[in-house]
Amino acid sequence: MKRIGSNLRPAEQKPQRKLRNIIRYSDEQKPHNDYPKRIVSPTRPASCCNDENREVVGNVREVDGFKYCYKICRECGHAVRYFYPAVETNDEAVRKYRDWKKYMTQ
Repeated sequence: MKRIGSNLRPAEQKPQRKLRNIIRYSDEQKPHNDYPKRIVSPTRPASCCNDENREVVGNVREVDGFKYCYKICRECGHAVRYFYPAVETNDEAVRKYRDWKKYMTQ
């Protein structure tokens, strides 16, 4: 088994595609939102960076059963890639893992 995130997958089952990060962290450049090409962000979050202060940029995307979006702080421009908690999915490996986990907890 190969560990990917919080889910276990068989080694022969590879992800559909590589997850590319469009966020470039830099303290030399000003924060800039050029979604979907590039987002320039400060390297460290400030005290203003909380969940209420971040806004979702673009659409929610899904890769290998995991949904995510980009969130940017309205005040300082710090950006993160936010992964939603996995509730439902079409990925077979994730479904098998959850079924196995249910069996183990019974």
